[in-house]
Amino acid sequence: MELLRHQFRHGAPALPLRHSARSALQPAAGQEPDAEWIDDVMIVISELVQNVSQHTRSHGELIVSIQPGTVLVEVGDSSTTVPLTPHPGPLRAGGRGLRLVDAISQQWGVRTCPEGKVVWARLPVSARS
Repeated sequence: MELLRHQFRHGAPALPLRHSARSALQPAAGQEPDAEWIDDVMIVISELVQNVSQHTRSHGELIVSIQPGTVLVEVGDSSTTVPLTPHPGPLRAGGRGLRLVDAISQQWGVRTCPEGKVVWARLPVSARS
């Protein structure tokens, strides 16, 4: 079930999108208003939206969907360049975002489409064990 679909302009900060997503996900947390899995979703949203702003010249779209046991975060843009996961040196400030997405998510990937690409990540809807 789609909870949120929001278009954003190139260079727009991720914070307003995170607030909208948190509000949309809060009912799924039930009695756990500070559920850790929601924080994980916020990190993934920040990283994927920031990648659009830093590495493309296009606007983007954030879609957050929930299914039993999982949340799907999708961020689309009009660039056809598939993101890479570089091996950043210890002194390099950036280049770790997709590695963080990989560590937090159950799985993630990239799907190309005629309009560009969508980077997606699937996360569990439960506390980590």
